[in-house]
Amino acid sequence: MAEVSWSAVEEAILGALAGELGSLVQTVASHQGNWLEDLQSQGWRLPAVLVRWRQNRGEQTAMGSADLTLDFTILIAVRPLRGEAETRRQEGGIYQILEGVRRALWHHDLGLEITPFSLEKEEPWLTTRELAVYGAEYRTCLVRTF
Repeated sequence: MAEVSWSAVEEAILGALAGELGSLVQTVASHQGNWLEDLQSQGWRLPAVLVRWRQNRGEQTAMGSADLTLDFTILIAVRPLRGEAETRRQEGGIYQILEGVRRALWHHDLGLEITPFSLEKEEPWLTTRELAVYGAEYRTCLVRTF
C-alpha cells in the first residue's frame, strides 16, 4: 500500500472539481488564509470554488499504524447580480455549483487509497450585495504507517 500525501488528496480534489464543474465556474484553486480578504483582493474570477484544508485528526489503530481523518472545506463564491434568491437558484447559481461539488466528491475516493469522501455539511457563510459565499465540508480517512 502506497502512502497517500495530503497534497495528493488536495490535488485530486482540485482535479475532480475542475473536471465536474467545467465552464460553470471561472476559478478552481487551493487556498489557505483569510478567504474574505483574498476573495476581494486576489483577482479570482467569479464564480470561484476554493479548496481549503481544515484539519486532520489521527487515531492510533495498531502498533505503527493510525487512521488519519482529513477534513476539507470547499468554498463557493459568486457575485449576486440578480438578487439573493436568484444567486442561489439561477443557472450557474450556488445550488447548481453545490450539486456539482457533490457529484465530484461525495462517495468518491478519486482514485486514491482513501475512504470515499463523506459530506459533513453545507451552509451559507456570507451574503452581501457584492458577494455570496457558501461552504461545503467533506471528510475522508487514510491509513498512515510509521
